[in-house]
Amino acid sequence: MGKTTRPYPTGHFRLYKTSRSKADRPMAVQIEYSFKSVAVRRATGIMAKESEWNPNENHRRGGVRSNYGPDYRSVNNRLLKKVTDLDTAISEWCDKHPGQLTTEIIRAFLDGLPTTREDGGIDFVDFTKEILKSELQRKKIGQSVYKNGLSSLNIFGRFLKATKLGTYAPDKIYVSEISVKIIDEYVKWRREYKENTDETINHALTPLLKGCAQAMSKGYITPELNATIQQMRLAKTVSLQPDATSKVRHLSHKQIVQLIEFYEKDSEPRRREYIEMFLFAMYACGLRFVDVMTLQWSDIDMEKRTLNKIQVKTKNRNVIPLSDQAVSILTKWKEKNLNTRFVFDLLPEDFNLDDSEALYKSRNSKTKGINQSLNVVGESIKLPFSLSFHVARHTFAVISLNQGITMTMVSQLLGHSSTEMTEKVYAHFLPAKMADEINRLNLPSPS
Repeated sequence: MGKTTRPYPTGHFRLYKTSRSKADRPMAVQIEYSFKSVAVRRATGIMAKESEWNPNENHRRGGVRSNYGPDYRSVNNRLLKKVTDLDTAISEWCDKHPGQLTTEIIRAFLDGLPTTREDGGIDFVDFTKEILKSELQRKKIGQSVYKNGLSSLNIFGRFLKATKLGTYAPDKIYVSEISVKIIDEYVKWRREYKENTDETINHALTPLLKGCAQAMSKGYITPELNATIQQMRLAKTVSLQPDATSKVRHLSHKQIVQLIEFYEKDSEPRRREYIEMFLFAMYACGLRFVDVMTLQWSDIDMEKRTLNKIQVKTKNRNVIPLSDQAVSILTKWKEKNLNTRFVFDLLPEDFNLDDSEALYKSRNSKTKGINQSLNVVGESIKLPFSLSFHVARHTFAVISLNQGITMTMVSQLLGHSSTEMTEKVYAHFLPAKMADEINRLNLPSPS
């Protein structure tokens, strides 16, 4: 009769040797299981020199010799117990799940992870990071959204550790263990400990909600739980009073005039160019800085007076009309002939726009320098807030709403993916306009 093949592997120990290992230096002792020609190894935390190692010790499982030291028996007993316990656990699992053993199951045993969970023992943070990575690769999100998402998830891990809500590790939790209570405690922690605003907390929740939605689609959490969690964003309160604490910094008509007057008298050439870029963004329907930076001459149709560009952030194509002021600035830069590809000469002509990492770094670098220069301008004209490039976008939106352009149209011109997004940012600028419109109704009233 031939030798009976055991349906599960048994473990043994080995020294981890590399080309740089030296016989007189301690090497890591690893436990190893081989299954279908694949070796799964994990460190044991024990170190031994080659002269101290005996592969035939512990019933040919491997162990240390007596010259290892006075505690060599204790070390061998620890190794033997470890491998025996794992062999028993794998054997029992195979008896309950015949023919289902895989290298992933063996890895789970070696890492101390459960093997029968609905979620397969997947960590929630790692699971969600993979979702963000996939979206980045498919260009569903940009580099900045990806980086911000990773940062939020890392902070979520710190929250689990700080509040002792982690499960299988202090800063970790399995996908199927996510709950309304966890999210609720996270919101409280960010508000009370991190002192975040509601807007910041909502941004931090975005990747978590993506993870929950994907977990639901894979059957790791119930649709009912996911639906509840998706509703846990903090609601933006819209007051009928002017919002003095609003973070939407924008220029009034008077402040725009002051900015233009400063620009016309400014003797610093580079700063004048930055102001021109700021004004162009405002005139070009609140164009984001990254879209100003990546704006190409091929995106501009001077004859039709339109800008036709795929937005870096949303990946959506946005076609907007160009005002006389915007065309005037473009004409001025065309005459400068600084860059045959990029309008405002903020990127080299051979720059690869598909390199999201390089684009992310360049955007951060350019934004910092331009905002520092604009802040000096803001201080010179005595603005009550720091002047940054993004103020141009807010200024366009607020003035447009104040002059009667509908929220839907403003949303389209800004390139938002939905009117709801526009309303979240600018809804508190509407009450005065609403009051004016109500008064215009001229409804009959009793005498």
